Amino acid sequence: MAETKYICTYFDYNFLPRGLALYDSIKKFHKEFIYYVLAFDDSTYNYLLNLKYKNLVPIAPKSYDNYFKTSIDRFEDKKQYFFSATPNICLYIFNEFPQVDSLLYLDSDVYVFNSLEPLYEEIGDASIAICSHRFHLLFNILSKNYGRYNVGVNYFKNDKEGNECLKDWKKDCDSWYPNKPGYPLNFFSDQIFLDNWIHRYKDIKEITNIGVDVAPWNMMNYKFKLVNEIYYVNNTPLIIYHFSSLKKIGENSWNGNTIFFFGSIQGNVKKLYKEYISKIESFGLSNTKISSLSHKNSIIKKIFYFFMNLFMNETLKMD
Repeated sequence: MAETKYICTYFDYNFLPRGLALYDSIKKFHKEFIYYVLAFDDSTYNYLLNLKYKNLVPIAPKSYDNYFKTSIDRFEDKKQYFFSATPNICLYIFNEFPQVDSLLYLDSDVYVFNSLEPLYEEIGDASIAICSHRFHLLFNILSKNYGRYNVGVNYFKNDKEGNECLKDWKKDCDSWYPNKPGYPLNFFSDQIFLDNWIHRYKDIKEITNIGVDVAPWNMMNYKFKLVNEIYYVNNTPLIIYHFSSLKKIGENSWNGNTIFFFGSIQGNVKKLYKEYISKIESFGLSNTKISSLSHKNSIIKKIFYFFMNLFMNETLKMD
């Protein structure tokens, strides 16, 4: 029997179509997996519960809030509250489901385009695995607000170091407060804490497979190909694409929000985005109400964004 893969994520009702799409994309390539979902509202929890999927385990918001005695009140907006949950949900699952020997955390707006086996093979026996943003060189000048690593794909083994890392991460998140001295950002982000993990923990792996966590911020590094219905970045099969900041802006129009990262949606990238959009639209749920992170862009960034819009395309029409 194939080894069971334990995968977790979280989302509210606004991201429900994306969370369902992620589930289906994993199921396309893997039979033996359990998909744990922290539902951030009762509507999402009840929807998932009614699906009665044997390998989907929804976690009620009340159970989560009571377990960690947490509150949204200390955060400036809903998305910052969501960010604080990343280490928590992993710890919750390890504590409440002791059969889980390791856990792959995925943001709910990623999509699996190929088997996850190469990712697991690369991780091997490591207790912790994290993925660099792999920023394009042009974007490095604007990247100080994002940290070196992206929290969209990470992995923890249910062992001493894996749990130690999660507890440290939780402590870092819990200790944050607005305008905290020494904190490098003017808004809350859980992923900024990952920057020192490589030096802080011994049994950690930085994922090098370029097919993992391809995203708007690194898409300019690659040539996208489609061969026999399989997407490639350069000559590597695409495994996980992170559709971060994708937003519906009209009845049949979407904005990929890729220009800020010097990325243009055209050719095979356009096919990739259309495939994903068709999938999340197929559930018949709203895709228009998406929470956004509240932080100020400098006037330089606004000017940059205006001029990039003149030369690059990031809007898709779904006909």
